[in-house]
Amino acid sequence: MRSCAIGLSVVVAAGAAAEPSVTFSFASDVNSDGPTFRGDSGNGVVDTLRNPLGLLVDDANGPLPTLSFDDTRFYADFQLTHDSSILLGTGQTLHTYRLDGSFRFDAVRTMRVDIENGLFTALGDSNSWGSSATIQASSDSGSTVTYTWQRESYPAYSLFQGASTQDNTDASFTLTNLLSFTANGTAPGVDLDAQTFLPSEKWQSEGSYSGSAFFIPAPASVVMLGLGGAVAARRRR
Repeated sequence: MRSCAIGLSVVVAAGAAAEPSVTFSFASDVNSDGPTFRGDSGNGVVDTLRNPLGLLVDDANGPLPTLSFDDTRFYADFQLTHDSSILLGTGQTLHTYRLDGSFRFDAVRTMRVDIENGLFTALGDSNSWGSSATIQASSDSGSTVTYTWQRESYPAYSLFQGASTQDNTDASFTLTNLLSFTANGTAPGVDLDAQTFLPSEKWQSEGSYSGSAFFIPAPASVVMLGLGGAVAARRRR
């Protein structure tokens, strides 16, 4: 009877957690041979040459060591929709865009993240971005952010195969060293079309990433966790 109670407590605990359970990241300088993002004139933001960027996975600042998946390549496919360009009191212009699309880590299938109603922001002047920008999306702030983990589960990291919930899930990129391609080479910043406020030329940038997600194990996994706890309890008796 005591073993059954232990198994039930594991099932309840697995379904009751309510905070981010696992975090993900990479640094832009992991790929030292090239930039992270690129864009043509228009609304696309994509990866550059399927960068070999290793993915780091952590137990949300818990005691376990960080997992490193070095056999992955980074892919991105985002679309921008201009929202506003606001002149600030500093004389700068803040350009904001709705961002939709996805990014993933493949070569060995690892993880996909789908974003709806995210935000892309860039400081600049009235007709250009400066040399930095941000991508933000949070399920607690009106975005839809869905992580899908495609490798084996890591229960100790609360990371399970399948899709995340929409609780406490987010993704963020910092874009730096934005360079546009001109007839004379490259130049910092990106010129914008006067009508659409979208890039009027090809560009590239570095990019660092971090994000967090909450996963609930599939019913079969929860049962196995419960049985494991029951067996352990029986052995201790």
